[in-house]
Amino acid sequence: MRSGQVTPAGRRVRPAGPTAPPRARLGVIIAVAAGVVLVAAGVLVAQRVAQVQQGAITPDVPQGVTLNPALRARGAVISISGDASRPQASYDPASGTVLIRFQSKYYDPKHTPALNRQYLATEGRLVVQLALYDAPEAARVVAELYRGRDKLATVTGSSADAYNDYAVQYSKGLP
Repeated sequence: MRSGQVTPAGRRVRPAGPTAPPRARLGVIIAVAAGVVLVAAGVLVAQRVAQVQQGAITPDVPQGVTLNPALRARGAVISISGDASRPQASYDPASGTVLIRFQSKYYDPKHTPALNRQYLATEGRLVVQLALYDAPEAARVVAELYRGRDKLATVTGSSADAYNDYAVQYSKGLP
């Protein structure tokens, strides 16, 4: 009897063997294999990130080579204020000064002026402190915080200053 025919008892005969064509099975097998590879790669990357965060793995930097203080300052801004802050950093080796300009993440014109000043001072001081951390070639860090093109505040600090001693200057007309 052929598949799909009805027997004298009134039952249909099912086709023998698999119902999916061989190409469809091959596609499923490839998709499953790709999924397994992606999951394995994700696990390996997550393990590597965890090891770096715990300090078990250090980057391969040749002995005697240090990261540019401007790059450190840029990284400090990104870690505190995020990628949307669009930091621009420069380093003057002659004076040991790092200048970093970025968009404030925490300033909000809807907040009270006192609260905005507190946010700007904290955000700027944290950036200065982190930029100075373990950067002996950076004698001074100047952080300029912006909202669009408007400069809101400037925070300046040196390695000899305590966190609360970093100078904070607010722009005139700051709401």
